[in-house]
Amino acid sequence: MKWRIIAIATAVVVAALLVNAVLVSRATRPAVAFDGGRVLELDGPDLNVKEFGPSGDRAVVLLHGYSASVEWWDRVAAALPGRRVIAIDLVGHGGSEAPRGGAEYSMRGQSEAVRHALDTLGVRHAVLVGHSMGGLVATVLAEEDPERVERVVVSDTPAAEDLVSSPALAGLACVPIVGPLVDRLRPVDAVTDSALQTGFAADYPVPQLAHRSLEQLTHAGVCADEQSEQRTEADRLAALQKPVLVVWGERDVLTPTAPNVERYRQAGLAPTVIPGVGHSPLVESPGEFVNAITEFIQ
Repeated sequence: MKWRIIAIATAVVVAALLVNAVLVSRATRPAVAFDGGRVLELDGPDLNVKEFGPSGDRAVVLLHGYSASVEWWDRVAAALPGRRVIAIDLVGHGGSEAPRGGAEYSMRGQSEAVRHALDTLGVRHAVLVGHSMGGLVATVLAEEDPERVERVVVSDTPAAEDLVSSPALAGLACVPIVGPLVDRLRPVDAVTDSALQTGFAADYPVPQLAHRSLEQLTHAGVCADEQSEQRTEADRLAALQKPVLVVWGERDVLTPTAPNVERYRQAGLAPTVIPGVGHSPLVESPGEFVNAITEFIQ
């Protein structure tokens, strides 16, 4: 009788895990206005965008990193007066639509969604500013739409795939069956704080905006599978044949500063290093970040 009870209990637990895995992996979310933005209905996933400054066909386009949102750019955008600035929530992030999963989450899928947004907004000339994963998206867009993209800024975007130090919790969340259970813990700040801390300098308190944007992700967004590129990010940026600026946080541990900066230097793109900040200079020191990019984006 004892072993029968254990067997039944085990079966119930396994069944619950399987059901949870199915429900979590199939979760979707429609686009909603987020952080004062508005939703663009597009041919593909609908995106939430937030605009600043005057209208026109020229714009500085801000692309956030993985698990972030347009909210991360608020203080940077406010410090760029007199020009049109557009912050875009990438697919599955912030207020943008979160489809079930697939090609829409790849860097090319993200780039295609951004391109549709720029078409809808009437942007014919763009300076792209991408943070972390947003820099990867910016690179693809610059490669595939060179007539529109005039300049590219990337901040703390890994120079190569092997130059990223991901938190253990992030990897565990994508393990089959177990991952969806771990994913349920994302709303618990005490659990996610340690993972999110790598996105900032060690002594910089994890801001609530990091928790808010992480909670917006569905499991498909957390575990989007990106195909490997034959060339490194540094080499692809160097090959764009257009002005490129690389900005880095001196105390970045997520994309460690020393090896990434060296790899960019080898490609001929010597980064501008902002002292005292970690992986997210746009949040940790927006004034210094704006100072680092202003002359270039003009």
